[in-house]
Amino acid sequence: MPELAMETERLLLAERLLTEIERRHGLPHPSHPDLHPAIVDRFLAAYLPEARDGEPVPQAVEFAFTPTLTEALELMRRVVSESTQGHGSALYVHDLDVT
Repeated sequence: MPELAMETERLLLAERLLTEIERRHGLPHPSHPDLHPAIVDRFLAAYLPEARDGEPVPQAVEFAFTPTLTEALELMRRVVSESTQGHGSALYVHDLDVT
């Protein structure tokens, strides 16, 4: 598959997955204007922070792209923050090369 076609396919799949994650968690559906084929890599790592008592409920999914699954897991290990009283967090890692 030509590089441009693969980048475009990854972009479309990433947008669809992010929209589905937002819908699943009842989040307002923002468009993802910051997504561009040039920044979309093989793995989509998405994280919904936990809800904590006395704090506003998270309203957005945080996400990034990585070239390997190991890098996606390391990224999440650095980014995820949890407390003993938090609830409702979610972590997703998707391989966007599903041809």
